[in-house]
Amino acid sequence: MQYKSVFTFTSALLLVANVYALEPIHTGTVIVGSGISGLAAALDLNKYGQDVLVLEKMPFLGGTTNLAAQYFVSVNTREHQAAGKVLSVPDYLKRTEKSGRNAANLPRTAQRMYDSQKNVDWLNEKGVGLTRVISDYQLGISDGSSLGSKIMKVLAEKTKEAGIPIMTNAKVVNLIYKNGKVLGVEIEQKGGEKQEVLAKNVVLATGGFNNNQGLIAKYAPEWKGLPTTTAVSATGDGIVLAEKLKAAVKGASEVGLNPSIHSQDGINVSMSAARLEGGIMVNLAGKRFCDDYYPDYTKMARQMMAQPEGKSFVIIDDKSMKASKRLQGFLKKGYFVEAPTVAELARKIGVPEKNLEETLKTYEESVRKGKDEAFGRTLNMKTDFTHPPYYASSLLPGTQVSVGGLDVNDFMQCKTIDGKIIPNLYAVGELTYDSGTPHSLWTGRKAAEHILSK
Repeated sequence: MQYKSVFTFTSALLLVANVYALEPIHTGTVIVGSGISGLAAALDLNKYGQDVLVLEKMPFLGGTTNLAAQYFVSVNTREHQAAGKVLSVPDYLKRTEKSGRNAANLPRTAQRMYDSQKNVDWLNEKGVGLTRVISDYQLGISDGSSLGSKIMKVLAEKTKEAGIPIMTNAKVVNLIYKNGKVLGVEIEQKGGEKQEVLAKNVVLATGGFNNNQGLIAKYAPEWKGLPTTTAVSATGDGIVLAEKLKAAVKGASEVGLNPSIHSQDGINVSMSAARLEGGIMVNLAGKRFCDDYYPDYTKMARQMMAQPEGKSFVIIDDKSMKASKRLQGFLKKGYFVEAPTVAELARKIGVPEKNLEETLKTYEESVRKGKDEAFGRTLNMKTDFTHPPYYASSLLPGTQVSVGGLDVNDFMQCKTIDGKIIPNLYAVGELTYDSGTPHSLWTGRKAAEHILSK
């Protein structure tokens, strides 16, 4: 019996209906997961004639990449230079170290940041349109679209054009390990049938574990029970699979938090775009309580939890709303309260009118001066609240990414708990130590680069 795949496309995303055989499937590299890290590896390998098969347990592609909101971290690109917003890699690293975020991973962060232009060009050559300069370390989509959905639309189209086979509804349940090497994977299909995929290389691109409360309790119990904006598929599959081979896990207690979760009707969405466009945060007293764009989201989350009833709101004006298609979409869904005046907005969200008016007036003066004397905010201070109407959305802190993950070397090869390489096994994206769309792209391409060098 021969393996076949039938491809169809809907809304520019690759959907795959499969006719499965029970005999083993043979390929050069099998990639487990179809987010940006997995598809980046697949496209680079395919470009140089390598046989690739992508496996995705969900009926659709993208995983957490679909949910990436607004910006791509990069520095000193041509785009930044043209806009006069230049930040060197050493200065970016100093800023990151000062914030305390991912301090242990600075050497690898440096490697990625020096590749900023290379990775931005890789996306833009495919048509992503990552040209909107937001700050000295952030780029967004030129038309204000959400970053992740645009990336997945483009990469799915490119995957189709390249003829790369993708099996959906195919969950990997085991790694095939013989004679000290990983030789493939065992998959379970939607109907329960199991099948082997034999390959020279296995790339795990399964994402994080924030939607697995068991793993949150095991590795990061402080954050157990918080809402999450990660993908439903982010259940730590790669960690579970690789730990069977005594793979090392690094920094798993570090969970990336989101201080901008709006929870409504059982749905959690990230309102990070509101802060990105210059919004500020206030508590039930109508007063600011932190640097609204502080890079250490763990610190921000703890500050939010310390507010009365643990509640806060993000406030923006019409200028910020018009700058973001993502926010406009949230407005249509009813995630914002809207009012023509600050006083009316205060009444609608239940905070003291006088306090909110004074808060916004004080912040307007801070934007005009270019200095936030109250909380020291320095980034994205571009909303001065002089453009009505005004908008507010209730916020909660929650989890977004799992920073920790499988320990890998600079070629993304998995390591055991005693530091040895697990032959033929790679891990990329959020499954490894660090997180974010740029990290996922960079690690996927690094794994492909090493496989091509063999």
